[in-house]
Amino acid sequence: MTYLRLLFFSLALSAGSVTAAQDVEEVAAEYIHDEQTTIQTIDGRDLTFFIDRPNEAVAEKVPLLVMVDGSGCAGQLRSGMQLFKPGPESARPYARLAVEKPGVDPHETDNQTCSDEFKKHYTIDNRMLDHLRVFQHLSANADWWNGELLVWGWSDGGDIAAQIVTYYPNVTRALLGAMGGGYTMAEHFEDFWICQEKEGQSDEERQKCVSDLRELFQKMYDNPTWTETWSGDANSWRVWASRLKSRLSITLKDNRTPILIVHGAEDYNNTPVASARKLVSELEKSGNESFVYWEVPEMLHGWSNLPEDQQLALKEAMLQWLLDVPVGAGGPPNFGKTPAE
Repeated sequence: MTYLRLLFFSLALSAGSVTAAQDVEEVAAEYIHDEQTTIQTIDGRDLTFFIDRPNEAVAEKVPLLVMVDGSGCAGQLRSGMQLFKPGPESARPYARLAVEKPGVDPHETDNQTCSDEFKKHYTIDNRMLDHLRVFQHLSANADWWNGELLVWGWSDGGDIAAQIVTYYPNVTRALLGAMGGGYTMAEHFEDFWICQEKEGQSDEERQKCVSDLRELFQKMYDNPTWTETWSGDANSWRVWASRLKSRLSITLKDNRTPILIVHGAEDYNNTPVASARKLVSELEKSGNESFVYWEVPEMLHGWSNLPEDQQLALKEAMLQWLLDVPVGAGGPPNFGKTPAE
C-alpha cells in the first residue's frame, strides 16, 4: 500500500513538472526575441536591427518602443542592453526595437576599441537617420505595429532621441535621459570640465585654455575626419563635429510630443546636471507644457550607483511613463528610495 501511494505521488509530481515546463514553453512561444533584420541605407550600407515582440496570439497590433543607447561601439545584444524586454509581465503589450551601430558586432562588450567602419559612420546625425530609415521600413512591412512610437534614449542616445522627436513627427512619447540639452557639449568642456574656473587661476590662464580648446574644436569642424580621435577610440573627430554644437533647447521649444527628461542630481563628469536644469528653464520660459522633468537625487550619469531595489523601481517607473500607465513608487518624489523613518 505504501509503495502504491509513493508511485502515484511520483507520477503526479512528474505530470506537474511536465505541465509547468509546457507552461514556460507556451509563454516563451508567445514572444519573439532578438528577431534580426538587415536592410540598406540610402548610401548602400547594411543596417541591422533587432525586434522583440509578442506574437499575434497575444496582441494583433502593438506600440513600438525604440531603445537608443549612448556612445561607444558595444553591440545591441550585449547583456547591459537588455532593458525593457517585453514579456507577459508588461503593463501592456509592446514591441521593442534596437538599431545596431555601424561596424559593430551585436554581442560586442568592448565599448572603446572600435572598427574603422564604426568610426567612418557613427555620428549623431547618421544615427538619427539610421533610425528614421528603420521606421520607414517597419511602417511598410511590420503588420504588427499599430503606429505608436515610444522612444527611450540615454546620454548620446538622449541627444539622438531628441533629434528623432524633432525630425520624426509621429513619435507618441519619448524619454530623454542624461543628455543635458541646455548647454552645448562645447560649453560643457569650457565651463565644467577642461576650462572650468579654478581658485587661484588668473583670467589669462583660463582664457588661454578656452582659446586652445576652441582652436581644437574648430579643427574638428573644418576637418571632420574619422581617422583622428579625441578622448577615446570611439570618439572620432567626425562624431565630435556632430556633437559639440548641439543645443537641444532650440528645437525642443517647438516640441509638442510628451517627453520625460531624466537626469541624475549628482551627474557632473559625464553630462552636468546644470545643463538639464537650463533646458528645463528654457522650456518653461517658452511656455512649453509638453515635458516632465525627473531629477533623481544621488544618481550619477546612470542608475548603477543607486541601491539595487531603487534601480529596479526607477526602471519600472520609466517604462510605466512610456507606456502611459500609472507610475508607481519608482517615480517622483522618492524615485524608489524608501523615505527615512
